[in-house]
Amino acid sequence: MIAVRDHAPDLKIVAREAKRCNDEAERLPLGLDQTYEDRMAQVGLQIGGLSCAAIVAIWPTDSIDDADAKRALARETQPHYEDTDFAIAPMLSFEDAARIRLHRAAFDVGALVVPPGPAKPAPSDRGLATWPLSRFDLVDAVPLAGGPVTLDAHGIARWNAFVAAYPDLTTLVDRFSAMIAIADRLTVIAHRNEPDSAVIRRAAEGARILAYLAAARAAIWPAMVNSGDAEAKLRLVALINDRACRHDPLHQQAAIRHLVSEANFIARRFRFGATLELHPQWLPIV
Repeated sequence: MIAVRDHAPDLKIVAREAKRCNDEAERLPLGLDQTYEDRMAQVGLQIGGLSCAAIVAIWPTDSIDDADAKRALARETQPHYEDTDFAIAPMLSFEDAARIRLHRAAFDVGALVVPPGPAKPAPSDRGLATWPLSRFDLVDAVPLAGGPVTLDAHGIARWNAFVAAYPDLTTLVDRFSAMIAIADRLTVIAHRNEPDSAVIRRAAEGARILAYLAAARAAIWPAMVNSGDAEAKLRLVALINDRACRHDPLHQQAAIRHLVSEANFIARRFRFGATLELHPQWLPIV
């Protein structure tokens, strides 16, 4: 668990992969031109993109690079609604407002002070076509690709196989429950302020990260109505609500709530009408 905490992934690379998957999913054909294989490949790409976004959101912010990755991916995945003029109340439904709130909380970089971005160009500057907009911009890192989709028949089959390798959601929820219990116990031990408390606190953070990563997989993958996987997802909602009164980082709790909402779009494409869609009554801590 300490090794997990001390070997953080490069969140910038993970953020790039999230955007690549999402962009490629949008380029697949829609409507009558979309075959079953195309639809399953699109589901696989969406699951892959949302899984990468989950890693970026759940992992703690340890450096400026981590903060840049979180903020850049937040800009690319933010819900888009029409702006309103000054002094006019925003026209948002309660559901849309909750979605925006959870998204912002999930990608919050915490109390880390983030330096300002690149200075604005002066009249004497040149090369404005490549002037950086921020320290890390996913639009520059992963530019939009036009034309036909780049996935060939082998790529379509590979993403179909990815969707077919369905995880056991009950096992994932059990893993979340077990790892979060370990994290709670280690946190209590670390609070005794003994010589090795710092190491134990680090292990508790690693266990908590592993717990929330397992919860993220259970939240993202679709479940058929009235199945054991559906019961596991409902149990996950209850467990996450129970963490509302705990000392888990707020961005990790918000990340799971955000993923549950975003996974509904995947569920509709997977088996429309036969896949469970969750609209939980979350405790309003976010």
